[in-house]
Amino acid sequence: MSSTTILLVEDSATNRYFIEQFIMELGYRCVSAKNGLEAVAFCQSQLPDLILMDVIMPEMDGLQATTELRRMFGEHWVPIIFLTSLNELESVVQGLKAGGDDYLAKPVSFDLLSAKIHVFLRIAEMQNQINQDALRLEKYYRENEFEQQLALELIERLISLRTSTPSHIWQYLSPAAGFNGDLIIICPTPAGGEHIMLADCTGHGLTAAISALPAIDCFHEMTEAGCDMADIVRGVNQKLHRLLPGGRFVAAALIAIEPGGGALRIWNGGVPCVLLFDEQGEVTARCKSSHPALGVLAAEDFDDSMQTLEWRPSQVLVVSSDGITEAKDGSGAMFGLSGVEAAVRQGWPQAIGESVLSSAKAHMLGGVACDDISLLVIRHPAG
Repeated sequence: MSSTTILLVEDSATNRYFIEQFIMELGYRCVSAKNGLEAVAFCQSQLPDLILMDVIMPEMDGLQATTELRRMFGEHWVPIIFLTSLNELESVVQGLKAGGDDYLAKPVSFDLLSAKIHVFLRIAEMQNQINQDALRLEKYYRENEFEQQLALELIERLISLRTSTPSHIWQYLSPAAGFNGDLIIICPTPAGGEHIMLADCTGHGLTAAISALPAIDCFHEMTEAGCDMADIVRGVNQKLHRLLPGGRFVAAALIAIEPGGGALRIWNGGVPCVLLFDEQGEVTARCKSSHPALGVLAAEDFDDSMQTLEWRPSQVLVVSSDGITEAKDGSGAMFGLSGVEAAVRQGWPQAIGESVLSSAKAHMLGGVACDDISLLVIRHPAG
């Protein structure tokens, strides 16, 4: 006999006997109750797989019992089929509203009863499977959230422990997902200058953040060793080309500030916005991307040539990822370099970064950014 349990709730001893015998002939275990109170009492200690419920019974009728059972079962679904005479159809309507699933008219057709039992047990089995899958999915989600939070903390510590922000540099980072695929690294050189990298890794989230890890160590180690920025660019590219899987790369702008701030040397591979503003807040130089992103080319094909800009006090370098320039309004129009330039003029000279961010957000009509955002405002060390 199957372990499937069917609860028969019927006040007529004769009906109860014949239906119970038929259920057992089908191979199921049958438990009987004479009224709703007995049915509720049974379900307090054991959940049946299906319930056959008479409507009119003494002490507690089928409608009251169904209401109470649904309250007891909570989110767990047990099929309830009403057994009713044709003149009790109004009660069946009330019963279905109370939580019943179907009804069967008396005198009971055993062929129809057998078919309904099989159908509802099959549906209940599928529902149980859905519930189990939902529990497994919820467990996976909680574990994944915990693991991602741990990974996020580790990545943030790795970056923050080796990066400090001087007073003349303003920076902003904001992820589109939980992890930021953009990063900003600022590292002093042994000679008294500064090396800066703004990087935008392919994609979003954890996979993008992981892509940045090889670049972080290589950039710091070579800067601390006193390497020239051109050599650092080549070293970072070689490491990323070797380690990253196909289709993964890192758009980056690497900036060398010479000791004393007399000049800027810039390598730009895929960063859309590298703008130098003069003392009046007007663009004096646009350092366009002239190289592929890091990690794309092998060492023998890589070009580490850099652009050199004269840098005077009161001039400001603004660098941003495409999360700013490609921010779209409702019609799909991008914020663009023109939006950045206008925002810089509006916030000149003290609130440049804040002005760019607020203008980009206003352009998106207050919507959520679809890409990671990184923004650098670099003032001359001499002020």
